Amino acid sequence: RGLLNEQQTRKLWQLLGLLDPEECLLQLPEWLAEKKVESKNRTTPTIFVGYISRETEDAILFESSAAARPLMGLAHQMHSLEKGIERTEDDTDRHKQLEDQFREHERKFDDRDDLPSLSDEWLPRSQLGTIVRRCT
Repeated sequence: RGLLNEQQTRKLWQLLGLLDPEECLLQLPEWLAEKKVESKNRTTPTIFVGYISRETEDAILFESSAAARPLMGLAHQMHSLEKGIERTEDDTDRHKQLEDQFREHERKFDDRDDLPSLSDEWLPRSQLGTIVRRCT
């Protein structure tokens, strides 16, 4: 079990490393996620990546959101591909293949339209869990 937590933590850090400095990671309680999430899956995600576009003392407006778990998987794959690219010589077929795979994953990471998201609406600060923003 500790190993799974360590792997998830590593993937989370890899995701945070790829986020735009203005993006943040937000955790919602399950009941609030079930109420706010546009998802067709059986399980409702509770961790999201997006932008805080406006805020008040009581609530935030969270926009352009996407479920974090699929992005964590992509971030991990991109990290692995980067390591593979570093270990191969520039002029080899393997190097070019890894670069192509990396660009494809990067495109998927940037295109988040098919992922579960929060509808763009106000979220009560009192109900929010963790909010993490990347430091630059």
